[in-house]
Amino acid sequence: MSLDERPLVSIILPVFNTEQYLKESLDCLVNQTLEDIEVICINDASTDGCPEILEEYASKDSRFKILNNEASLGPSICRNNGLEIASGEYIVFYDSDDKIDLDAYEKLYNFSKENDNDVVVFNAIRFNDNGYESPSVLHSKSITGETFTNTNILEHNELVYDTTSWNKFIKGDFFRKHNFTFAEGRVYQDILFSMQLFCSTDSVGILPDVTYYWRIRGKTSNSITQKVFNTKNLHDRIFIISNTINVIKSNEKYHELLDPLYVKLIEIDALQFIRELDRCDDEFRQIMFGKVKSFVESLPDSAFNTIDDLDMVKYDLYLNDCQDGLKALVAKERQDKIDNRKKKSEIKRLKKKNKRLDKKVQNMKKRNEKLKTKNKNLKNTNEKLYQDLDYLKTPSGWMKYHIKKITK
Repeated sequence: MSLDERPLVSIILPVFNTEQYLKESLDCLVNQTLEDIEVICINDASTDGCPEILEEYASKDSRFKILNNEASLGPSICRNNGLEIASGEYIVFYDSDDKIDLDAYEKLYNFSKENDNDVVVFNAIRFNDNGYESPSVLHSKSITGETFTNTNILEHNELVYDTTSWNKFIKGDFFRKHNFTFAEGRVYQDILFSMQLFCSTDSVGILPDVTYYWRIRGKTSNSITQKVFNTKNLHDRIFIISNTINVIKSNEKYHELLDPLYVKLIEIDALQFIRELDRCDDEFRQIMFGKVKSFVESLPDSAFNTIDDLDMVKYDLYLNDCQDGLKALVAKERQDKIDNRKKKSEIKRLKKKNKRLDKKVQNMKKRNEKLKTKNKNLKNTNEKLYQDLDYLKTPSGWMKYHIKKITK
């Protein structure tokens, strides 16, 4: 394919059993204001209605290309397979249960071309099926609202928090030059992938004007990364973090990133698994109080400076092997969060009910005013009738009444 024929953007989209969300997700791509795109959908042997939905969209839109896996291979292999046929001037990743601004890729393309960036990162927020939205912890740390036309991870250390693949708009030639791939068979591969990108370029743009909507799945979710206390996930996180540290250590230029990375590991990564110690199995607990604990103990004291008091108590209990106390604490914290959500939900319900009652009261007040007006009119009519009756009782009134009756 010649340079003139290739699409401006290749969007790589692994799909596995997201039938409930897929159409909404694909519509965000179909309706992009930047039309010169290709959408490479990799059906990872979905067992629900995803294959039929993909075929439906591909039959109507020639920009859609579908690869079908005979067996489920996981998102890493799906992305790598998609990369093999991606021909776009720029490459971006997308998840099949998420959403994105309809003008996102046009803004990103124009910004990247103008500033000649190898990578442009953009904003993300979390959302769920109930309309709840909240800032993404990772991206609120790395993308603060200020636009940067040309920076890098050494100038902007906060990028160590930006560890998702789908908010990276990547120049295709830069991508192919370094032959980036995803660690196959591993969860959280985005963490390593992101660090490899950032440690390979001095030209990163930050564009907070574009928003990616990262879905929070429900309890019945089959999302791999949202099953935190899964033992395989813990093994994969250790593998990915170890390799991420090795990427930094392999080039002395980036050694200064180790300290901010360690802070991020304490604030987010290790804490994420510590919070699951009350509902995990023995193997998970053994790893956490073995290999993971040894790693945490090796980190500098300064890495703990930014966490709040409650999280510091968790680490104190964890590092001192107070398992029962730690399990009780994290269980209580989880229950408190559940109770708070219930209270917020109840408050929201009561506010809605109160709003309905207020409206009902206002309607009743309006009706009461109408009744008052009607009653006043009836009183006036009644007074006039009494006046007429009094007149009829007089001799002249009686005579006038009979004269009227006779002349009719």
